Amino acid sequence: MAAALAAICVAAGRSRRMGTDKLWIDLWGRPAWRWSLDLLAALPGMEHLALVIPAEAEDQYRERLPASLADRCLLVPGGEERANSVLAGVTALLGAGVAPATMALVHDAARPALSSELALAVATAARGAGAALPVNPVNDTLWRVRDGRGVAIVDRTGVVGAQTPQAAPLETLRDAIIDALGRDEAPTDEAAALLAHGVAVVTVPGDPANRKLTTPADEALVRDALRARLLGPMGAAVDTERAGIGFDAHRLAAGRPMRLAGLDWPGEPRGPAGHSDGDVALHAVIDAVLGAAHAGDIGTRFPSDDDAWRDADSADLLGRAVAIAREAGIVPRSADVTVAGTRPSIATRRDEAAARIAALLAVDPATVSVRGTTTDGLGFVGEEGIAAWAVVGVESTR
Repeated sequence: MAAALAAICVAAGRSRRMGTDKLWIDLWGRPAWRWSLDLLAALPGMEHLALVIPAEAEDQYRERLPASLADRCLLVPGGEERANSVLAGVTALLGAGVAPATMALVHDAARPALSSELALAVATAARGAGAALPVNPVNDTLWRVRDGRGVAIVDRTGVVGAQTPQAAPLETLRDAIIDALGRDEAPTDEAAALLAHGVAVVTVPGDPANRKLTTPADEALVRDALRARLLGPMGAAVDTERAGIGFDAHRLAAGRPMRLAGLDWPGEPRGPAGHSDGDVALHAVIDAVLGAAHAGDIGTRFPSDDDAWRDADSADLLGRAVAIAREAGIVPRSADVTVAGTRPSIATRRDEAAARIAALLAVDPATVSVRGTTTDGLGFVGEEGIAAWAVVGVESTR
């Protein structure tokens, strides 16, 4: 079992240099802040999150908070300075019963291209040393400028650029920030407060893609980083890559529960008829995973004439398919799923569906896309049934 984690996602800034509210910039179908929150929520061991927001924006954020996070994510009003906002998040988590020793990741919501690999590397390093942050080398020559004129070159030896997430136990973060505020200091990041408090802070290599949205020029760079992640291995050109394509369709029957993309859809009058739960989205993904691994298909691996799979949860079947693929040296890296049917409306739970499939594939949620379409009432998926197509990008480990 993964060690418990908590997260504080800081979204209380005012975007003064951006000229618009940068956290609500639409990036491939999601506002910027959702990319960070979704990634953190999907980390192994992540139990509780605090999303620190402007006090007047609670309703706006709550409307876009996934239903799957309602029990795990606290919306917390922020403060005037970053340190006050982070302290508010820490206090809210402790007040909700999160253990003081829980390792916490503090991340800027304005860094939407965070990867799970970086977040987990920071948490692991902090567990070993006390606190950690990711850094990137400074490659440009540094100048000190006064009144628009260069006056001196700054020695960049040992100088790095800090990123988030930064990590330390909740109680350590609380004490360090309270200590800093008591000295009338306003540390610009958590590592500074921790260091001043006597906590050892180690660094891990950062990620150039983990760029902060600060000025309008950053948007295109962040968008490109997210696009590359969405494409996954399909967007690169190395000889270990391949992909699988899957398709499935089921007739809809009255009285059957609607299961789709690993989620329950209560209130639907009809659900997919089938030997298992009939989840066409996951069945398509299963076939894509098995196909990429040259390991048969869902019909041969989980045959409909075998009572062992009667009413089976397709999430369990997908887990088995991923395990089969891994035994063959194939690891999923991305997925693109299209569901065709008149109901349910995929758009209402698109992000939740993508996060669920990502969790089942053990991939970054940013590499999974799910969308719905209709046939304008024509054909099988117009009235009688529901269908899905999936493309799963994979990587060979051999």
